[in-house]
Amino acid sequence: MERIYIAEYLSYWKATEAPLSADVGVIEGASGVWLYDVGNSEETAAEINALPGRKNIVLSHFHPDHIGNLPKIRYDALYQGANTLRYTGAGTAVTADIYLQDGVQLHLFPLPSSHAKGSLGLEVNETYAFLGDGAYSTRKAGRRVYNAGLLLEQIRVLRGLKARWFLLSHDAEFVRSREEVLSQLEAIYKMRSPKESYIVLSETDDEE
Repeated sequence: MERIYIAEYLSYWKATEAPLSADVGVIEGASGVWLYDVGNSEETAAEINALPGRKNIVLSHFHPDHIGNLPKIRYDALYQGANTLRYTGAGTAVTADIYLQDGVQLHLFPLPSSHAKGSLGLEVNETYAFLGDGAYSTRKAGRRVYNAGLLLEQIRVLRGLKARWFLLSHDAEFVRSREEVLSQLEAIYKMRSPKESYIVLSETDDEE
């Protein structure tokens, strides 16, 4: 698999459709590597295991395309949201912002999300922020749906980050500007009805 570099210390393996496997971020620290998600394909698992040194993993959420490879990977530390811990049964649950230094600045933060309960983001060097699928909707009866309250909380969290670039899994443009993503989410929030808790999107509404 081709490993795509965004910066000298930051790279990723692209998501695949068959099998469904999320983008996997690699941050090179002083003591080893930090992985954001682990994907769900044999090829990705092999690439991760071939990385030298200590491996620390941050999981965005519990969906199989993001965590499926976990049992196949040798790792030293594991961080995830409390809900994801119910699926992995190992590691540390992150329920509040955590700041770490490992030759790079790492900021782990809970991310309110309509897509998956207990999502977790990772900001690196106050420049890039991995969001996984956190900015996406969920689906109800075949329609794309946002929880209006969660979306507002998410916008506030993302506005509080310093990162100029947001990294969105499965997106054709993995690296997107913060203002582009925030403008899109704010436009969706403006579609809410004061009497409704959910924002239902038509298939033509721009989302991912």
